[in-house]
Amino acid sequence: MNQYRARLFLIVALLMAGTVAIIIRLFTIQIMDNQRYATRSRDQTQQRRILSAKRGNIYDRKGTLLASSMESAITVNPDISSTGNSKPAAIGRVYPFGEIGGPLLGYVGKDGYGLGGVEFSFDKYLRGEDGWIILQKDGRNEKYRKIGLPFKEPRSGHDVYLTIDNNIQKIAQTVIRQTVQALKAKGGMCIVMDPSNGKILAMVNEPSFNPNFPSNYSMISRQNKCISNVYEPGSTFKIITAAAALQDNIMKEQDLIYGNKGVFEIYHQVIRDHSPYGYLTFENALAYSSNVCFAKISNDVGNERLYRFTRDFGFGEKCGVELPGEEAGILHPVKSWSGRTRVTMAMGQEISVTLLQMILPFAAVANGGVLVSPEICEKIVNTDNEVVKSFKYRPVRRVLSEDVAQRLKSMMKKVVDSGTGKNAAIEGVSVAGKTGTSQKPDSGTYSKTRSWSSFIGFVPVEQPALVCAVMIDEPLRGETGGVAAAPAFKKIITQIISHPELEYTEKVLRKNTAPFQENTLRIPQMCGLPKDSAVRVLNSGKIKYRFFGNGETITYQSLLFNDGGKEPVLALYLDNSEQGLLKKEIPYCVGRDLRDAINMINFNGIKPYAVGAGMVRRQSPPAGAAIEAVKACTLYCSFDG
Repeated sequence: MNQYRARLFLIVALLMAGTVAIIIRLFTIQIMDNQRYATRSRDQTQQRRILSAKRGNIYDRKGTLLASSMESAITVNPDISSTGNSKPAAIGRVYPFGEIGGPLLGYVGKDGYGLGGVEFSFDKYLRGEDGWIILQKDGRNEKYRKIGLPFKEPRSGHDVYLTIDNNIQKIAQTVIRQTVQALKAKGGMCIVMDPSNGKILAMVNEPSFNPNFPSNYSMISRQNKCISNVYEPGSTFKIITAAAALQDNIMKEQDLIYGNKGVFEIYHQVIRDHSPYGYLTFENALAYSSNVCFAKISNDVGNERLYRFTRDFGFGEKCGVELPGEEAGILHPVKSWSGRTRVTMAMGQEISVTLLQMILPFAAVANGGVLVSPEICEKIVNTDNEVVKSFKYRPVRRVLSEDVAQRLKSMMKKVVDSGTGKNAAIEGVSVAGKTGTSQKPDSGTYSKTRSWSSFIGFVPVEQPALVCAVMIDEPLRGETGGVAAAPAFKKIITQIISHPELEYTEKVLRKNTAPFQENTLRIPQMCGLPKDSAVRVLNSGKIKYRFFGNGETITYQSLLFNDGGKEPVLALYLDNSEQGLLKKEIPYCVGRDLRDAINMINFNGIKPYAVGAGMVRRQSPPAGAAIEAVKACTLYCSFDG
């Protein structure tokens, strides 16, 4: 009996222990680990799925679609069940114009983030905000939407409107591509801009890439070289040197500079011109792009002044355009300059720039002397068509007076009318600009076969509406900027002003009620002509003149200014050898202030001629020389005094 009781007690004890264990386990599952098991249950029966936000569109300034997102699969309907093969919406990026503007627009990665160009710069506006849904799964792993489960709708990205005009972009892209192919060049770049506000109307890279298939192209092909590639600008940089000389009254347009027959030696290195020039006026030195003359001009400008003007025009720092990958270029501080840096930089060597940096000084000259900040975006608009952000005209600083800008326009117009930029001339349109050709560095020297060829100009000169920069990289035969780039400029501008959907026909070809007034007087060369012939020429040109001396042949000419310098008069000095003209001795003027030196020269009956201002650092002829009074003594001045 006791044996049976013991067994019964054991069984009861075991049952009670099991019951307690079950209760404890249930308590642990239901109470203590409730959250963990609930989560595991949801993971087995529910699934959280991301709903990608639709990326905003990119438009040009007139609303032409440049980039958009399209759904490549149906979305999950929140009210009905879906099949097991359903997928969330896959958002694909489409660029309707392919290679047109590829590096400018950029592309989108597999994760939906913008990579390169506008897609990267404005990604936070374009991307939007992803949503999500909770799907229920049954025993066969089929998913369906269950009423009452939480969800969040995706928020579409904003639309971005660029300053780019797609018609201008297509024109520039086509012309640059044709030019590169015709010249068998390595590549080419082009920027078209509104000089009044810095809005970029076209930005071309050739070769380009198709952002619909970015993986088919190398990373280098996807770069926007207009802002990321630096190069030596060559003679296009001479407008900076010219601007410094004009702004600080170092040179005037009709000042004569001796071209040394095309050869100028400095620190055992020779600077050469493409032609052996003799005397050139300042404006002709720019028109013919004389390296020798600009080397001499740079000596009068001086290191500090040239550096200051270069910095003022924005070189050596980023322009601040809303695009990734912009380079600042290279501008060395004066303390690191060599003895020849001033001379070589004055003609565009020993300085590196981007094409965007180089177009901005031309825009400043075109708009009357104000450096502007480049703009690529017009506005950002949300899905309710409300403007979220707008981008307005941003002047940086005034770099030139209006008068100097006007005078520089006149000098740049002569570059196209009769100088190295003749191939940029457009019939019926006034064009101003500057050519540039620069050899590429090669093992410590400059290559004789590889070069950059460029032309930058604006139209019309009277009231510029367009400024265009063209750069051709390594034309096969080394064509100069006037041969390689200037014709491309002409084609681009001609097609823009003749395009029926663009407004530039009226702006560029309009008849101006107030024609362009050049601040410089076009003076013919009179030296060597008989007095009677000179009178006929000057009267026909309505040029005021005055004779000095009693001879019959003109030996020297110079501009005088009456009424405080506002009324130019051409002074003509006649050969008085037949009259037994007395010889005059040149006084010593070196080290004197220019005003005192001029008074000394005038007092001795000799015509003074000044190059620069400040203290006289040398004179020609030298002190003590005997010359005829009708001839001139040239005083070369230094601003360092």
